Amino acid sequence: MKKHIIWILLTLCFLFAGCGMKPSMDAETKILTLAVFENKSQLSASKLLQWVNLYNENHSDVKIEVVNYLDNYSNPFEALKQIKIEISTGKGPDMINFGGQYSPLDASSGMLADLYPFIQNDEAFERQDFFYNILESFEAGDNLYVLVPDYRIDSYATVSSGLSGLDRMDIGQLINAYSMLDDKSILFPGETKKAVFGMLCYGNLENYVDWDNGICHFNSDSFKNILHFANQFPLSLNMANDYSAKEIFAEGRALLYPVSIDNVYGTARIRALYGKTPTYIGYPFDSGNGNLAAIVDIAIGISSTSKNKAEAWEFLSSLLDKEFQDSIERGLPLRVNSLEQMLEDAMKADFDSNGEKEVKEQLVFDGEEPVNIYEISSEDAETLKAIIRQIEFCMATDFNLYSIVLEEADYLFHENRNVDDVADIIQNRASVYINEKR
Repeated sequence: MKKHIIWILLTLCFLFAGCGMKPSMDAETKILTLAVFENKSQLSASKLLQWVNLYNENHSDVKIEVVNYLDNYSNPFEALKQIKIEISTGKGPDMINFGGQYSPLDASSGMLADLYPFIQNDEAFERQDFFYNILESFEAGDNLYVLVPDYRIDSYATVSSGLSGLDRMDIGQLINAYSMLDDKSILFPGETKKAVFGMLCYGNLENYVDWDNGICHFNSDSFKNILHFANQFPLSLNMANDYSAKEIFAEGRALLYPVSIDNVYGTARIRALYGKTPTYIGYPFDSGNGNLAAIVDIAIGISSTSKNKAEAWEFLSSLLDKEFQDSIERGLPLRVNSLEQMLEDAMKADFDSNGEKEVKEQLVFDGEEPVNIYEISSEDAETLKAIIRQIEFCMATDFNLYSIVLEEADYLFHENRNVDDVADIIQNRASVYINEKR
């Protein structure tokens, strides 16, 4: 009789998946939603979507469901507005990939959770494994709201004696260096009032906005100097038919060369242009280095009202795994070893069946013969790593704010209004906009 009772109890244990056994595969799978706003071609080519599919194949307890808000909304701004409404009511997605639409104003408005507590409590996360300063460059105040697992570098290169001895520049140093140029030299090709002003503002809004506290300083002396400086250039340009931007840069007749490095061949391309390694001076910042980390296509955060934050972080942290980091092609990896391996591979030439070196990268200017890159040098590799380690800020421009700044500057460029008045107008409009977004 005792044996019969024991057998019944053991049978019940197995039926109800108890007694310390693993849970049944029929257990309910938790669904996490990931909001994106991309057109179909972007989505089909998305590295993030490919990773989601792989993640879902390897996880039975959690599945990521991608919801493209552009299926129902006409543009990313309308889509983002809807996501904010949903989050404010305690609903909405668990995660959001802002991509290139990311604005620190959105991040600091209460819609996203700070990622630092998850990083600090993640036993698998080892700070030394990553270029941690790149993570920090995307902070808003003391908080990190988005993870950017692959990034590019935006900067300005120069071979000018007036700037190349510096490790950074402010607007005053840029103005002084420009004033020392001879008559055959320029700031950069296409130097109009709007182009110069737009260039200087695009990269350094960080100078004039405290994103976390919602305060701006467009009436500062530094910003007024930018207005003064840009206003000395012509409204429009008449370029000759034989105009060659490549020649101007190669001969060092342009003070600044705009740089966007999205792979390990970037520094080799620029060295090939100049014939030597230039100084990467970056954007003019009042303090700190002006080389910037910029979003390629992933800037992903966790909704502040998500009920699945732990699971959401598990997915986000998978973007830091070696497998994902090693697979990055358009952008630079955060993981140190992944970058080192890419650099090592780039320093080795590949040969075709005829024994000829294969082209790995090209420097291209419209209407000009491309410059082929077959491998990079150890100097190129060390230069890239040095630039990366210097980065303190990100290129995270709020495009609505940027448009306001450009629009109001036209009062100076077209109507010759007083610089102080124009700066005050920009300050007032920007302040109203920033407070509305918070």
